[in-house]
Amino acid sequence: MKKSAFFSAAAIGVMSISLAWATPQQAVGQIRTNADQVLAILNKAKSPNDAQVRREAENYAIPYFDFERLTARAVGAPWRQATAAQKQALSAEFKTLLIRTYSGTMMSFKNAKVNVRDNAQVKGKDVVVRAEVTPPGGKAVMMDYTLNKGAKNYRVVDVAVEGQSLVTAYRGQFGQIIQQKGFDGLIADLKAKNSK
Repeated sequence: MKKSAFFSAAAIGVMSISLAWATPQQAVGQIRTNADQVLAILNKAKSPNDAQVRREAENYAIPYFDFERLTARAVGAPWRQATAAQKQALSAEFKTLLIRTYSGTMMSFKNAKVNVRDNAQVKGKDVVVRAEVTPPGGKAVMMDYTLNKGAKNYRVVDVAVEGQSLVTAYRGQFGQIIQQKGFDGLIADLKAKNSK
């Protein structure tokens, strides 16, 4: 019993030390690596509708997003009133919606240039990493990735494109639906959108 308590305390101590050493530069490095990997995958595409390549890019990127936190931020204060089952269902439906919405545009970033800025900002427990993304023949777009340190890596909890937060864009819409139909109504609406 004493041995297991000692090992538990040691594990927590090691984890605390590793989290304490997490730096904004680690978040910058992770975004750079993620961008390089996703672009390498997209560059394998033989056509603009290469479903296999799109799926491979999605499968690579998904573990780097915290969909529960994304959903909680998009819902805002009412999130605390949802049951555990509602939170789980809402997070799953929002994840599906985001993947379906953004994976379609992903292929347009094949051969894009990504310049991840070094000057990440710490905002409480979050780190904001800025990147300039220039699609081929297109205009550069500024993207801010808000990340939070997880157990293994940083995970995205919001993305802002040209200053427009993904989370904020959905918050008003979700708030209205929750007011009118409740959480189950929002879950049903997202399921309906996702089934189209």
